[in-house]
Amino acid sequence: MNGSSVARAVSFAALLLGLALGPDGALEAQQTEPPEPLRERLLAFPEHEEFTLDNGLRVIVLSYGGQPVMSARLYLPGGRAGEAAGQAGLASLTADVITRGTTTRTAEEIAETIEGVGGSLSASAGQDFLTISATTLTEHRSTAFELLEDVVEHAVFPEEEVELARRQTLSGLQAELGQPQSLASRRFAAIVFGEDHPYGFRATPETVQALGRDDLVEFRDRTVRPEGALLVVAGRVEREEIETLLRRHLGEWTGAGTPLPEPPQPEERDETRIYLVHRPGSAQSVVSLGHLGIEPGNPDYFALQVTNRVLGGGSDARLFQILREEKGWTYGAYSQFTRPAGRGHFMAQAEVRPEVTDSTVVEILDQIRRIREEPVPAEELEGAKSFLAGSFPLRLETADQVAGQLASTLLLGLPLEHLTEYPERIREVDAEDVRRAAARYIDPEGAAVIVVGDGAQLGDRLEALAPVEYFDVRGAPLAREEVLAGEEVGSSWDGERLEEGERRYEVYVQGEPMGTAEYALERRDGDWLSRVLISSMGSTQETVLRFSSDFVPKAVTQEVSQGPMQIAADLVVEDGRLLGSVDLPEDLGGRREYDQELPAGTLFPGMEEYALAVADLKEGVDLLVTYLDLTRGETVRLEARVVGEEEVTVPAGTFDTWRVEVSGGDTPLTLFLRKSPPHLLIRQEFTGQPVRFDLIALTHP
Repeated sequence: MNGSSVARAVSFAALLLGLALGPDGALEAQQTEPPEPLRERLLAFPEHEEFTLDNGLRVIVLSYGGQPVMSARLYLPGGRAGEAAGQAGLASLTADVITRGTTTRTAEEIAETIEGVGGSLSASAGQDFLTISATTLTEHRSTAFELLEDVVEHAVFPEEEVELARRQTLSGLQAELGQPQSLASRRFAAIVFGEDHPYGFRATPETVQALGRDDLVEFRDRTVRPEGALLVVAGRVEREEIETLLRRHLGEWTGAGTPLPEPPQPEERDETRIYLVHRPGSAQSVVSLGHLGIEPGNPDYFALQVTNRVLGGGSDARLFQILREEKGWTYGAYSQFTRPAGRGHFMAQAEVRPEVTDSTVVEILDQIRRIREEPVPAEELEGAKSFLAGSFPLRLETADQVAGQLASTLLLGLPLEHLTEYPERIREVDAEDVRRAAARYIDPEGAAVIVVGDGAQLGDRLEALAPVEYFDVRGAPLAREEVLAGEEVGSSWDGERLEEGERRYEVYVQGEPMGTAEYALERRDGDWLSRVLISSMGSTQETVLRFSSDFVPKAVTQEVSQGPMQIAADLVVEDGRLLGSVDLPEDLGGRREYDQELPAGTLFPGMEEYALAVADLKEGVDLLVTYLDLTRGETVRLEARVVGEEEVTVPAGTFDTWRVEVSGGDTPLTLFLRKSPPHLLIRQEFTGQPVRFDLIALTHP
């Protein structure tokens, strides 16, 4: 490189770094003013065409976008809002199965047909609408409408597909029991709307288990009808061609949907009350605070959009900045106003440490009072409005996005100007509009405060703020004294009920045998000695446990090998103190030394299965088990609930079992325990994962 080339290279690098060459050739910083912001580009909303078929199906055609793709979304009134409380989960189960078989195609044939043209076909149940969607390349649009016709007119809901969807739904519901955010959402809906309101009740294992194929067919018959439905077709399409295809494939579709019954009127709140969902041992608390909100056509909608943005609508909003950045209580805090077809709600939410739960409630209420009483400073107001107006075009970049926004507006019965004039309406909001809207629609004195956490830690503190009602994770009321006492069912176990013996399991992954698990239990010097070896897909875990007959842990060694990851634990308990070490990979914290008291009632990992084996099991029983997680170095509280009886056939034979759902750990489990004591594990399933253990041999000395 010659001298001039070097100079050019240096000059170019200096330009990239925001620097300039001085007179003597030296680099020096160049002070520059930031460029003026570009003038806001006026939003030109894409034009669309509308027509209605003779059967009453309303159609919107949106010719938009540069890619040769097409999406078709069919919206049918009657999502979860069309369910009865005793059939909660019906809409979602119907949506899951409606695309899994027709009178002319099996589920596999439907999947092969749409995937063969690079498309997708799906259905989902929202709060107010059941939606069936097809997406494909424009050249295969006829295939998309052919399948849409087949599904809406000829779905047969095969029994095996209904049962598969039911099991998947039950597994998801079981997983929710271990998710504090889900628990908070359920209790919030029930308290704010009432448990008899469609927005207030949610699916439970009991309601889903009670649903049968006939229920899905009946729901389809009153919901999947052209009259009152909206079909939005978007992409590189032409109205005439789409209309021709629709008249061919959906023109003979008939039927009128059943009008949804008027839901009961939710009660307005006139006091702040706390509803504490007791989750023993919870390391965090979820705080959800709010009340009823607005209906779709409320004229203050745009003012509330700005109000919410200032209060908790993003990482630059007050709740986030104060609760996270200033106080360090949470990773995030937000608020929202919902706008469904019926009445929505206002909610502010944060997940915090137990010791600052009460302070978080106080701070959120204080920030609500502040935005109701004080004018928002000009800079803060302009920042909120600029974000909302400026980011709006990003929601309209693709044909599918535009179609979704258009459909939402029309389905809520709003004039199109609500969408096309959104930036201008946001810009018109002033500080007084924000204060007035906050004062009218956010009420700190009538808020429902839902807290999910350990009630034994939180109850007294929260009672100092407002009246408190207590619930378990399934929504059943709890006695205050029971929660605050911290009493645990099943905190002591009788090891004399155990029996020596060996068990062997097959490990199945996606239905294929992929490993084994071997268990051995024997008496030694008055203690129980357990050895477990699990080998699957190149990974091994070997655990040796020693514990007394009254379930006091004595020692544990564990070696885990999973590819390059190696974990080794060697721990003993002496005079109530936990001694030893756990060697972990560096990204999991490295070596961890222990010399500390082991909390009373805490088990070593692996002892929880033996605790359930000696428990008094019957339907509806809840058991709490606390064990030491060797990887995380903290105690974990498991909740095991006996949900019913089931006959299970495994390679070792057919057994009458208790079906036990376990939540609180990393992965929710379903255990099938032999009914006769000790309640040995017959089958174990991992929720949301295609993995199970099946007993293949059982021997006694």
